Amino acid sequence: MEEERTELTLSGVFYLDHTTGSRYLHYEEEQEAGTIRTVLKITDQEVLLMRSGAVNMRMHFFRERKRSTVSVDYGVGKLMMESELLNIEEVYVQEGLFSGKIDFQYELLDRGVNIGIFDVSMILEEDKE
Repeated sequence: MEEERTELTLSGVFYLDHTTGSRYLHYEEEQEAGTIRTVLKITDQEVLLMRSGAVNMRMHFFRERKRSTVSVDYGVGKLMMESELLNIEEVYVQEGLFSGKIDFQYELLDRGVNIGIFDVSMILEEDKE
């Protein structure tokens, strides 16, 4: 079975909240259905992926590998599924220009039945301009 991969190169904003230690990544992507705004929030306890616009989705992952609810609204109805964070790795480097990488893997379930395991890899590079 061949692995399906989707690669996107997007501009966005990454920042660290020094008070809470939370890391945020904001970006927008254009798809056939319209603009999708995405916010990825990472804390020491959880990962939250929120998408709004042409697609409305909220994926909440807990580091303790507890299952959580996924809500996806495509305009014709709302899908409710479960997700479980399997692994997450973060690396940030501040030598001259900032760079980093966020990798996480999650399982998606529908009524307890595995739909698939998904790998997300984000490479962060500071804009040189």
